[in-house]
Formats: sequence, structure tokens, C-alpha cells
Amino acid sequence: MNLSPTVKTMLVITLILSSILAGGCLREYDTTNLRINKVDISADIIDDDIVQLNIISYVTNSGKTSGEVDIQAKAYNLDTSLLMADEKISMGRIGKDRTQNGTVELQVPTTGNYRIEVTMYEDGGQVTSGQATISGLESLLSSPKHSYIQIRDVDVAMTARGESTTTLKVTTFLDNYGRSDSAPLTALVKLRDEKTNLIGKSGNINVGVVKADTTLVKDIELEVAKDKDYRVEIMIFENDRIITEYGISFFMAPDSQGDEDVVKKTRSVSTTETITTEWDMPEPAPEYDDVYRTGDYGAPTPGFGVFLGIAGLLAVALLLRKRK
Repeated sequence: MNLSPTVKTMLVITLILSSILAGGCLREYDTTNLRINKVDISADIIDDDIVQLNIISYVTNSGKTSGEVDIQAKAYNLDTSLLMADEKISMGRIGKDRTQNGTVELQVPTTGNYRIEVTMYEDGGQVTSGQATISGLESLLSSPKHSYIQIRDVDVAMTARGESTTTLKVTTFLDNYGRSDSAPLTALVKLRDEKTNLIGKSGNINVGVVKADTTLVKDIELEVAKDKDYRVEIMIFENDRIITEYGISFFMAPDSQGDEDVVKKTRSVSTTETITTEWDMPEPAPEYDDVYRTGDYGAPTPGFGVFLGIAGLLAVALLLRKRK
């Protein structure tokens, strides 16, 4: 059968392209590459018997946008090997060259040592896993229990007014949202001049112990110069450490430009304990795409695709010879 030069040329091009594609020269290597590059564990005291472990996993994706990523954390008792807690969270899809973190919360008994296992899944398939051991949680019970103490509100009332001074009564409402009584607390109350930022008066309150799940009311009277705007600042101390703060402004000056609706500001200091431990996170086995791309295991050996390429070149040579 005689073929026109145009048809022959098209056949040659088709053979060359087929050989190249079969040889893998145009293969796409844009794949997901997920890994857990860091895991932190912190602990919050729930009560004398329960500790909440916060397992924070940092996941990096150096490939294309991933599928649905899940992180599962389990806590096993080291002595009995019993599973004590098991939770899973979804991190959604992780974009290319992005790092996201997710926190799994596990509540375990305070008395016990644990093996923490973390497993990462993509679209339901396991990607990688790792483990660490936690011990000595009982020592956290000796730490302050003030993380549940908050200042609910502060009231200021005028109790006396002289020719040049005013006596103010500052009442503080303290809540203990925890299940344990607080340690003995003290409060520092300051009246700060709004214009000069100088402390007009300050005083201390012996708060004492705030019972679990109760509200304690404490007050103090302070005398300051009258007809001035002040800011009340309250700091709650436990063992010489500030655990929560509260601030509120009030206005007494005749020419006061203060807002009618005063914004109350409060800040609590977290007492979360962070546990430092060695995290055993094995590297995932390299996939063929990674090996081929990085050359970690040497250059790939010739395969079936290479022989197809050679056959295509021979066919081209034969056609050209016949044309001559």
C-alpha cells in the first residue's frame, strides 16, 4: 500500500509521541506529600483525678492539595496496655506548601503513665504514625489551681465626699469555675488617674480560698482626690504570681469627656502545663514518584517503555530508507 508523504509524516510523529509517553518522559509527578513534622503535648488539670492531654500535631504538605486529612490520637496505659482514651479530628484539605496544626483532646486519669499514639489519615488511608510516652502527671497536682479563677465584675461606689477627697468602695466578684478549691489568693487594687496615669491610691485585699464552683465577693475602700477620672485596676495573685487581671474606668470630673458606656477589660493568665517529650515519628517510606524524582536510590533502570522508544526510532529509520 502506497502512503502519501503527509500520511507517512503523521505516522512518524505518532510513533515518536507514543514512544515518549510509554517511556514515561512526560509523566506527571504532582502528588500529595503529607508528613507530621512536630507534635506538642500540653496538660490541663480538670480535677484531682482527671488530666486533659492536648495533642497538637503540625502537618506539612509539600505536594499538591491533599484529600481529607484526619488525625487520631490514642492513650494507652503503659502498665496494663489498656486503651484509656481515643479521639479523632478532621483537618480538612491541606493546600500545597502549607502547614496546619490540629489538637486532639484526651482525658485520662491523673495516676498513670501513658503511651500516646498519633496516626494521620488521608481520605481514610493511613499515611504515617508515631508515638511518645507521658509520665509523672501526678506532679501537676502540686501546681496552682488558679486557672479556673476569673473576675466576673467590679463595682465602684462613692461612700464619702470631703472638701478635697472622695472615698470609693471597690467591690470585686470572683468566680471559681473549677471543681477544686483555689489556693489562698490576694488582690491588689489600684486607682489610676486617667489624665496623668499616676496611681492615686492602692490597697491589698486578703481574698483567701475561693471554694469550688462558688462566687466570692470582696471589697476595699480607698480615698482619692475628688473630681477626677480614674481607672480601677485589679490584679489577683497566687504565690506572688498574677493569675488574672481586670480593668474598668469611671468618671467623676465635671468636665469629663469619658464615654457613657464604659468598656470593661479583663485578662486571664493560662496555667496550662507543657510536657516536653521525645516524639518518635518515623519517616514514611518513599513512593516510586519520590524516588524517581529525587534519585535517592539511583537512576531508574531501563524498562519496557525504553524498548518501545527504541522500536519507534527503528520504525522511523525504515520508513525514511524506503522513501529514499
